[in-house]
Amino acid sequence: MGIELKTLLLWLALALGITAPLPDLVGGMIVGLATTYASMLFTPPESRMTIWATLFAGLVVCLVAAIAHPHLPFGLAAWPLQLVLAIAGAASRWIGGALASFGKGAVARAGKLPSEIRLPWGKDR
Repeated sequence: MGIELKTLLLWLALALGITAPLPDLVGGMIVGLATTYASMLFTPPESRMTIWATLFAGLVVCLVAAIAHPHLPFGLAAWPLQLVLAIAGAASRWIGGALASFGKGAVARAGKLPSEIRLPWGKDR
């Protein structure tokens, strides 16, 4: 890598609040994306996301894990960054699925709200 790319990656990491050394971060992101892809391969084909959606979800979850790494509870902050990002990458498929199902449920509940609101001066049905 040239000095320009290293500087750009360093500034991007610092802008996100990631203070880990750049080789640890880049190595951890590569391992995290690899475990994201591996976890996709072990899921049944009918429930798989597309390859790009899977890798994007893994990237976002790994970035959040890298940001939160120094503040993780239960002694996880003492674990190497690469290990934390690998676990986050492997779990990203299920984290994304949980967020999607929560969002669908929230939309369904929000759709019922207008019919459930009763104003004090309104007519009762």
